[in-house]
Amino acid sequence: MKSTPGVYKGGKAPFSDFIIASDAMRAVMATVGQVAPFSATVLITGESGTGKEALSRIIHARSPRAEGPFVAVNCGSLQGHLFEDKLFGHEEGAFTGAVQAQPGLFEQADGGTLYLDEVSELSAQNQIDFLRVLETGELRRIGGKQLIRVDVRIVAASTRDIADLVSEGSFRQDLFYRLHVIPIPIPPLRERSGAIPLLIDHFQEQLSHLYGKPKVAFSAAAMQVLARYRWPGNVRELRNLVERLFILNSTGTVDLEDLPPECHDLSKDRPRSNLRNLCYTTEHRAILDALERFNGNRDKVAAFLGISPRTLRYKMSRYAITFRRGQRRVNAHRLPEVLPH
Repeated sequence: MKSTPGVYKGGKAPFSDFIIASDAMRAVMATVGQVAPFSATVLITGESGTGKEALSRIIHARSPRAEGPFVAVNCGSLQGHLFEDKLFGHEEGAFTGAVQAQPGLFEQADGGTLYLDEVSELSAQNQIDFLRVLETGELRRIGGKQLIRVDVRIVAASTRDIADLVSEGSFRQDLFYRLHVIPIPIPPLRERSGAIPLLIDHFQEQLSHLYGKPKVAFSAAAMQVLARYRWPGNVRELRNLVERLFILNSTGTVDLEDLPPECHDLSKDRPRSNLRNLCYTTEHRAILDALERFNGNRDKVAAFLGISPRTLRYKMSRYAITFRRGQRRVNAHRLPEVLPH
């Protein structure tokens, strides 16, 4: 039996919750439920914006380490000496500017979880240094002589397939196996579009609380377009779009014309010159389907599409649509290849 859609809390970070409304995401959360109570290393993979850090926070929040620190770092922004200093810390006088001892992120995460985003970007030397700590549970600060033992649960993440990097020789195989104890791939948003309405509502709840502004409605036609969009930026892109539409909307309803042009581009394979045509044909199809569904009752069609009857009349005139009971007919020459503004 399928569980009902739900919200999985991901800690205190803004927009860190997970909406579960697909079999794929239920499988992800089932794995999280199994692994969270243990300290095994987890490797989360997925496209940018799918929620890898949010998922890592859920793992931490449901683990015995929940009361301990959750420390996050992006490995892509740290290379060479900077990575070593940030992760392992340094002693006073270890290098120019080291005026006092500074613990690294490993020590700061002691008793908790260390989240390493884009772990695939580590340099060859940094991979060796990181592997040593994973294997021994001990580190030495830069300029220090004493070994410091740390108790840290590692959750790593990558947008790239690390197995491919191992084959190319740019990532150490032994480190890969150390990280690949519990692999958790997150499917992209386009493969779980059923969650989009729930995500929109959830983000609006948070935005309404944050800005003190009531939520806005999304017309059925707008929601249909959003469900078909491929979301290259995944949940992060959706969240940003919802915030933009929430702030800028003054009518109380988000309709097709409020959506950005890229949302109407339903096929990456279609030539760029047809972008505007996609926008119009999608709206055109939504109106025709609604007219047929309600047998030409324009008040019901307008309510279903989330637009006013006046707007519906304008759009029907714009697309040269006439509808008689029991018969759907498009005047003129259907839609031109590219409609004018």
